Amino acid sequence: MSAPFYKFGLFGDEASFIIAFVIGIGFGFFLERAGFGSGRKLAAQFYFRDLSVLKVMFTAIITAMTGVYLLSRLGMMDLSLVYLVPTFLVPQIVGGLLLGVGFVIGGYCPGTSCVSAVTGRIDGMVYLVGMIAGLLGFAEVYPYVQNYAHMTPMGQITLAKLFNLPYGLLVFAVVLMALGAFMAAEWAEKKVGGKEPDPKGSFIARPWRLTPVRILAMGLAAAGFVALVAGDPYRGSHATIDTKDLAIRAGSGADSIQVGQLADWIIQGRNDFKLVDLRSGTDFAAYHIPTAENVPLASLTPDFAAHNEKIILCSEDGTQAAKAWFLLEAQGFKSVYLLDGGLRSWQDMILFPKKSDKTDEAVFDRQMQVAKFFGGTPQAEGTSAPASVAVALPQVAPPAQPAVSEPAAAKVQPKKKKEGC
Repeated sequence: MSAPFYKFGLFGDEASFIIAFVIGIGFGFFLERAGFGSGRKLAAQFYFRDLSVLKVMFTAIITAMTGVYLLSRLGMMDLSLVYLVPTFLVPQIVGGLLLGVGFVIGGYCPGTSCVSAVTGRIDGMVYLVGMIAGLLGFAEVYPYVQNYAHMTPMGQITLAKLFNLPYGLLVFAVVLMALGAFMAAEWAEKKVGGKEPDPKGSFIARPWRLTPVRILAMGLAAAGFVALVAGDPYRGSHATIDTKDLAIRAGSGADSIQVGQLADWIIQGRNDFKLVDLRSGTDFAAYHIPTAENVPLASLTPDFAAHNEKIILCSEDGTQAAKAWFLLEAQGFKSVYLLDGGLRSWQDMILFPKKSDKTDEAVFDRQMQVAKFFGGTPQAEGTSAPASVAVALPQVAPPAQPAVSEPAAAKVQPKKKKEGC
C-alpha cells in the first residue's frame, strides 16, 4: 500500500527532500539499533538461533493491519483511497523466491544492506553493489521478459476478496498466527540456539506476570477480536449518486480539462494525473497522447485506479469519455475530468494549430513550439489539418529536446517532477 502525498501536491520539492531525509535517517537508525545492520544477526534467523527479524516483521504487520482496520471503522480513514499494488501471481512468487535465496546467501535484504553499507561493513557494501548491478541488468533485459513479468494478472486483489472471507476474520486470524509465531520463535531460539528468553520481553518465560511485551500482545489480540465482530472496513466507501449534481456539473463544464492545459502539464512532466484513452487498442497503437494509458470502457471497474487519483478521460470526440465520466462518478471516484473535445480537439489545437490574420504573433509562436514538441506541424491559414492523426503522426513520443530558440525553449522546456518509489 502507498499514500502518495507528494504526488497529489500536499507538499513540494523542498519539503519532500526534507521529509525523505528525516524518514530515512530514522528508519536506518532504528534498524541499526535493533542489530539489523549485521549480516550475522540477520542470517541467524535461518538457523533458528535468533528470530528477531521474524518478530519485528510480524509486529509491524499486525500493528499496521489492526490500526488501519480500526481507523477505517471509526471513519478516520477511507480504505478505498489506499492504493494496492496489482498482483501478478507467478512473477511475484518467483521474485519472492529469488529475494529469499539472496537473503540466505548474502545475509541482507535491500533495506538492511543499505544500513550495513553506510555503517562501513564490507559485506553490506558488496551486497549493495550487487543489488544495484542487478537492477541495471534487469532494466536491460526487461523488454525481453516484459510479457513474463505481466503474466497471471489478478489486479488489485486482497485475500479477503480472493477467498470471499470477512475482513475482520482475516485480521483476527493473522493476529493469532503472529502470536503463535512469537511463541514458536522463542521456543526455537531456546531449543536450537540455546538462547534463554528474557523474562521482561518474553511470552513463554516464567514467572507468569504482566510485562510490556505481554501487555502489547493482549492489546493486539483485543484489537483483532474487535475486528472479528466489527464488520467490513470498506462499508463507508460506497458512492451515493446525486443525479442532479452530476447533471449540473456535466452542463457547466467544471469537470473538463482543456487540451492546452493538458499539453502544458505533459511538458512540465507532471505525474499527478492519469490520462485514460478509451479508444480501441488499434487506434491507440496508431497514435495516442504521450503518457496516456489505453483502458476500454468495459475495463473501468471500481479498482482500476485509486479513487483519489486525478483521472482525465479521452476519446475520439468526447462521446465515450462522457459515458465513462458518469460511470466513474457513480463508482465513487473523486476527481474525474473530461478532455474537452477529445482527440479531435488535440489534433486541431495542439498538433496542427492554424494561424489567421487575427492571431497574435506571440501566441502563435508558442503554439508552434508546443506543436513541434509533440511532433505536429502548424498550419497556415486556408490549409486543412490531416484527416487522420494516425497517418500524420506515427510516432507518439515527443522529442526530448526540440530545436527551438532560447526564449521559446524556456516556455516549453519539460521539467520532470520527481517522485519517490
